[in-house]
Amino acid sequence: MKITGQGPVVSWNRVRAAYQQSAGVKGQDRVDKAPASADTVQLSAGSKLIRELRTHLEEVNDTRAGRVEAIRAAVAAGTYNVSLEELAGAILKEIGR
Repeated sequence: MKITGQGPVVSWNRVRAAYQQSAGVKGQDRVDKAPASADTVQLSAGSKLIRELRTHLEEVNDTRAGRVEAIRAAVAAGTYNVSLEELAGAILKEIGR
């Protein structure tokens, strides 16, 4: 078998030479001295809508929390009364979905 050419040895020597050359340079010197620029962010219309909806949901949750506490207090005190007509209407409405 006859082997000719330099093959991977030449490539490895090039890599080693480049590495040794860059190793002599300090880390800060290798960084390009580009001027610093300020980052900017622009939100899409969809993300703005999502933020508004989340804010609205937080307000609704606070309202519901107050209502739930009022009902709990009425149940605990034994003063909570449910209209049977309203209850039946709500059940029929839910079934009709």
